Amino acid sequence: MDLLYQNNILKEMKELVVSEDFHESFRTNILNYIDEKKDSHMIFGHLCMIHYQEFAQDDNLEIIKIAAAIELIILSFDIIDDLQDNDSECIWCNEPAFAMNATLAMIFLAIKLISESSFTHKQIAIGVLNDFVLRSINGQHLDLLNNCRVEESYIEMITLKSGSLTALSSQLGTVLALGKYEPCVEEYSSYIGVIQQIKNDIEDLNIWNKKNDLLNKKFSIPIIFLFEQSEEYSKILTDYYSGTTAYLDNQIFEDALMNNGAIHYTVALKNIFKFKALDLLKKMPFSKKSRLYLEKLME
Repeated sequence: MDLLYQNNILKEMKELVVSEDFHESFRTNILNYIDEKKDSHMIFGHLCMIHYQEFAQDDNLEIIKIAAAIELIILSFDIIDDLQDNDSECIWCNEPAFAMNATLAMIFLAIKLISESSFTHKQIAIGVLNDFVLRSINGQHLDLLNNCRVEESYIEMITLKSGSLTALSSQLGTVLALGKYEPCVEEYSSYIGVIQQIKNDIEDLNIWNKKNDLLNKKFSIPIIFLFEQSEEYSKILTDYYSGTTAYLDNQIFEDALMNNGAIHYTVALKNIFKFKALDLLKKMPFSKKSRLYLEKLME
């Protein structure tokens, strides 16, 4: 998706906020939060637009506003996630009370925009939005519990938390175009969300800072892999996660992640979801351009 669409989505996000009768400082806060996202690829908005355009076969420019609404919801979830995890240096972490208020505004602005749009199937779309957002919130709760200590439960959690948001984005565009739900779209889009989350989990372990899941005593596929390996790694990690020891030797675990199969295994697992998604995508009568964009998200 080209830069023009990215900029248009960002512009629509801001215009939606400016159009509301907010207190000046509140409006400024939200606009500043949106600016933090200006370098984002707007993947969720693009998913919505692609699926609408492929199924509707028209160029209703109002879909860009819907894409902006989706990105506002995603931004609100990103803010909430950062506030809960306390592992980010984004500006909203400096003012959590104001940030929480902004997230509420973003969610309801998005719903309002869809409900006031000209799309024939907008009420069905709002139902889809509610269902998938609630699924993601449920996944976020499971993440906060930090109890997903085996691969199966962890995949279930990120499917709810992350897969639901990518599925929402694609399904919203689909429903606005067709007036009906497409299970295949949900399935491969959910896999895209899982793939993206697994990629993030790997990246979070590359740098030993406040976002590192090992240092934060969180679980992810590479970490679960290490827990299940040699008794030596398992003992060190168990003592650290339980608080028996306060220090984790990053040299030992940097080597363990790269040279004892944890990252390799995680990449292999990611590729399993990639191949599942690609098989489903083959069934869709999409243009080459849209297909290539979706395939890129699976890399």
